[in-house]
Amino acid sequence: MKACLVFVLTISLSAAAQCFAAHAADGDTHCSGLIGGGTAVTNINGNVTVPEGKSCTLSFVNIKGNVRVERDAVLIVSAYTEPSEIRGDVDARNCRSVLLQGNVTVGGNLSIDSCNGTAWNGFQGPDVVIRGDFECRSNAGPCLAWLGSVGENVRIQSNKSQAASDISLVSVKGNLNCDGNSPAPTHLHGPSWVDGRSQGQCAGFSTATTSIATPVTPTPCASLAALPASGFPVPNTVITSAVDTPAANGLPQRCIVSGYVNRHISPVDQCQYVDGFQLQLPANWNGRFMFQGGGGTEGAVPTATGGISGNSTFGIVNGYAVATQNGGHFNSDLALAGCDSGYGNANEFYLDPLGTIGQAYYQSIEVTTLTAKYLINQFYGNGPDRSYWVGCSTGGRQGMVMSQNFPSFFDGIIAGDPVYDQEALGLSETYGVEQILNVYNTNPSLPPLSYVPQPAPQPPGPILYPAFPVADQALLETALLQACDALDGVADGVIDNLPACRAKFDPATATYTAGGATYRLQCIGAKDATCLSPAQIAAVKKINQGPRNSKGRVIAAPAGAVAKDHVTNIAQGYAWDGGWMTTVGIPTRKIGAPGRVPGDFSLGVGTFGYAFLSPPQPTFYTLNFNFDADLGMLNPSTPIVTYSTSADIRRFVDYGHKIIWYHGLSDPGPPVLGTIKYYEDMAQQFGGLERAQQFSRLYPVPNMGHCSGGAATDQFDLLTPLANWVENGVPPGPVLAKGVNFTPAVYQVSFVSGPATRTRPLCPYPQEARFTGNVSLVGGVPVASNPADLADPTKYQCIATRPPHPEKRGDNE
Repeated sequence: MKACLVFVLTISLSAAAQCFAAHAADGDTHCSGLIGGGTAVTNINGNVTVPEGKSCTLSFVNIKGNVRVERDAVLIVSAYTEPSEIRGDVDARNCRSVLLQGNVTVGGNLSIDSCNGTAWNGFQGPDVVIRGDFECRSNAGPCLAWLGSVGENVRIQSNKSQAASDISLVSVKGNLNCDGNSPAPTHLHGPSWVDGRSQGQCAGFSTATTSIATPVTPTPCASLAALPASGFPVPNTVITSAVDTPAANGLPQRCIVSGYVNRHISPVDQCQYVDGFQLQLPANWNGRFMFQGGGGTEGAVPTATGGISGNSTFGIVNGYAVATQNGGHFNSDLALAGCDSGYGNANEFYLDPLGTIGQAYYQSIEVTTLTAKYLINQFYGNGPDRSYWVGCSTGGRQGMVMSQNFPSFFDGIIAGDPVYDQEALGLSETYGVEQILNVYNTNPSLPPLSYVPQPAPQPPGPILYPAFPVADQALLETALLQACDALDGVADGVIDNLPACRAKFDPATATYTAGGATYRLQCIGAKDATCLSPAQIAAVKKINQGPRNSKGRVIAAPAGAVAKDHVTNIAQGYAWDGGWMTTVGIPTRKIGAPGRVPGDFSLGVGTFGYAFLSPPQPTFYTLNFNFDADLGMLNPSTPIVTYSTSADIRRFVDYGHKIIWYHGLSDPGPPVLGTIKYYEDMAQQFGGLERAQQFSRLYPVPNMGHCSGGAATDQFDLLTPLANWVENGVPPGPVLAKGVNFTPAVYQVSFVSGPATRTRPLCPYPQEARFTGNVSLVGGVPVASNPADLADPTKYQCIATRPPHPEKRGDNE
């Protein structure tokens, strides 16, 4: 079966607007005028009828039953400010017209038959979802199917209208059939993606490529701002500027285009939301398009220069047209007076249904992709030959959203350190910080906790650093490296034999040597400068294991179990690695620094009450979350998680597209175990790792923190081998990577030696790197005979390690 583009289903309104009082009506309802449009979703627990000759507008509604449109009646579903859902059918016969606009889901069929008005009949997105059939027949007005998804068949038949019907940018799981229409249908805004057959008057309307372009006469840069709005692939698109920019500061001559889609004021919180974007079009274009993924909760449009690991301008310098976007909101807008609902800060958008769809869901990246491809075609005269996604963190999750739900958009995807199950990550981060808080609370010698104010309405954050200062961090890192560093054959500050380390290192029984003496890591008696307290040892072990309740049972994030073919939703721990307790590891996110709260308090922990409690509780003090009693508070389903946790990427693979993941093994944010487990679960969908490696790779990066940093080779180019794989069929093997921070200061220990700058191969999982240079024993420890060899990538090889054990996917111990 030919692959198709699956537009993501709209958010469940009953879940999305929980924090606001929803209006409800029981039984069947007649609509003449407006239903909905308020500050909360209107729930109708029955059917809706538009009576004969009446006009009805539905806005921000959740209708449990069907909608029937009677003779000479008009129905408009307006969903550009908030989404709407009709769980049954929409049936219109002998009406005047029916049009669905914006983010509308119809659970059944959309049928418009023999309507006599001259207005458009059908839908225009983005993201109208018809789960059943769409039939538009024998109408006096033209039919419209623009920017949406149909779960079954589309039939456009026998319509006689002044304007031509149009079918553009629609995902059709069944057949697309057009016959007997006068005039014949068009596809003005681009082709569609059809699993079945495109036939009749719509033959040739579908595509199997990532391009939506038809060659045109090139448009000068400044003139892009004057393109007619009707030509854009997404409604409500505005270009605010198009500036021809000369080469300077190492950047090429380029056209920089800025704009936005669907600027609106939310009825929920009175905030302005808008999908903002930037596109840079280089004069030295290589024929390719690169989407640069976002970070954090976004809220601004990054400069679209095409950053990859260690090189912020790689894309634009190498000839890629590059796009970025803001996640559907500007933080500056959320900070304006009158935009608060009592919760006015950068997390405000989580409380707005369409705001969530824009950022955590998908819509901002979807509309930016389509708009960028259109502008590329207008500027160069042709669309991109190939399209690539590159992102880390939030950008990594967004890449996974695209592979799972928009498989026709990108030929290749790079997803780094992805936060694909944010609820599970929130649990891991909260649990980890709670362990350090427990160390503080059980140490009577420490002064009372001090706090740092956080953005209202969140409570102040605690200063936990005294519970685990740098000197104590160094003890843990020393014992870890001494136990595990040499297990791969050489002591070089990098732990390359992770299975052996996992089996050997236990902080409770570990010893280390310093100054010719051997010490136990865990104190036997009173705490002193040579050992860690039992509470400290217990904390690091629990952080390593991952969230558990008081009975030792692992914790699963319920929202992660909603997606079809979902991966494991166990909240993961943080596996031992050479950077575990270094300056980019656990301390940055779980411990903090003098006078500074742990990084997680303003990241996963800070957003926890907004996004992952049901109903949301922005003022909830997350460090009081009880892993025995409070699990029932967790959000059972949220699109922040649902649309990036499926292991089924068959449509993406069927197109012949490729995907590469990478992840820092010392990432203190999303645990690398989560990405490894996703990769293993995904591979099982395709018959195992060997088959999955025909279209995918995973590159773990030893010692690297979140997306970069540490005593790690964190500068690497995965885009070039990805493009070579996509375009020339050459699968990537080991990838050379450079690092410049292999220094004792970064390790937080004094005994690590070797070149500060090194180049090593990154090995595709499950392979690991092994040093092949000469070694000598010094004090019984293997070290490089020539330390310079540690910087020579020819002195390493990637070797196969033991295969993973899928039956243990939920167990970190």
